[in-house]
Amino acid sequence: MVKIVDNFLPEEIFRPIQKKIMSNDFPWYFGDGVVYKKDGQYQFYHYFIYEEYRPFYYLIEPCVKALGVKNITRIKANLNPKTVFHRGGGYHIDDPRMPLTSIFYINTNNGWTKFKGGCKVKCVENRMVIFDSNIKHCGFTCTNKQRKVVLNFNYGTN
Repeated sequence: MVKIVDNFLPEEIFRPIQKKIMSNDFPWYFGDGVVYKKDGQYQFYHYFIYEEYRPFYYLIEPCVKALGVKNITRIKANLNPKTVFHRGGGYHIDDPRMPLTSIFYINTNNGWTKFKGGCKVKCVENRMVIFDSNIKHCGFTCTNKQRKVVLNFNYGTN
């Protein structure tokens, strides 16, 4: 199951989230690897929730409520810098302990998410993709914007 929801949040809620995450003062951390540590690629990340670590949680709380989250293991933002050609990070599963994974696109660009044996979802701002966490997926970088930014949710609704 892969469900795509465009205009996931009302505009007046989405724009402040986008503005803060895309701002120059939002904290990003260097990740030496995209799918696995030292996999030969890199990206920048920000954990909104990881175990008890919850900075900036207030910012993405509207997404958590709209998804109907009851329990969650991780909310992470990923920033992939522009590349000369589209580069895939590798097929993976985020967290098999949770039944659902969602990807929330912060900016529109020509990158995408590909589901193994399934559809390709373009990066469109304020789009949420909800899918069973056992479905392998792969993010692809963009070539037309300075960065591709997505939020990744691993959670359950029960």
